[in-house]
Amino acid sequence: MSEIEFEKYEKKGAYHWVDYSGGLMRMNAYTRARYDLVVDCLKDLALAPEARILDVGCGDGALSGLIRQKLGRSVTGVDASSLAIDLARKVFAQRGLEGQFKCISGYATGEPENSYDAVVCSDVIEHVQEPLRMLSEILRILIPGGYLVITTPIRFSHRPIDPMHVQEWFTDEFIELCGKVFGPPIHVYETHPIFWYELVTINQPWVGRFARLLVNVATLLRRNPFRQKLGLWRCGTTQTVVLRKAL
Repeated sequence: MSEIEFEKYEKKGAYHWVDYSGGLMRMNAYTRARYDLVVDCLKDLALAPEARILDVGCGDGALSGLIRQKLGRSVTGVDASSLAIDLARKVFAQRGLEGQFKCISGYATGEPENSYDAVVCSDVIEHVQEPLRMLSEILRILIPGGYLVITTPIRFSHRPIDPMHVQEWFTDEFIELCGKVFGPPIHVYETHPIFWYELVTINQPWVGRFARLLVNVATLLRRNPFRQKLGLWRCGTTQTVVLRKAL
């Protein structure tokens, strides 16, 4: 069964960098919150200074860049898209960042066993036809006791809204899926309230533009509403799960 070809880089270039730091008018607060949550999870792990981190499905390298800038850790990114890898290398070079990027085919990273202290995989697993195969490869390359930080959109419709998603899961389903390879999670976070998601993607153009502007202002003031966990709003659209490799 073939994968769905990811075409956004051909149309939009290295757009994830703009999503994170595009300023008031171009920022995507949804993506920014997801990346910040991944970085926060890595911070909480208190990894050693020499720790090696792999970004699976790194795309144009925006998350890898954030990890390098904020944590100062060695980062390697892998992706099946040669265009994405080219973009990642180009932007890293332009910004004077250190990092390695490799184009891989299928589910084999080409990395040795037990070679990484942590792996991040942010909103990638919903794009693949064989998620368990991908999780097994991540397990293989992690050191004993290494960590996986993985995110995916929580399912809230009968079919995935994004046509490039092969499948989506409810939170319990996703925990069960990952548990087949990694066992119980250390932490599970449900974030990105659906209220804000629906507001900024509403079909009324001017309402959506005003909502995005409002959310971006809040984000620049360090009050990104997509960072909220379950509580006041009782439904999320993205979850972050931290899983540990069994010793």
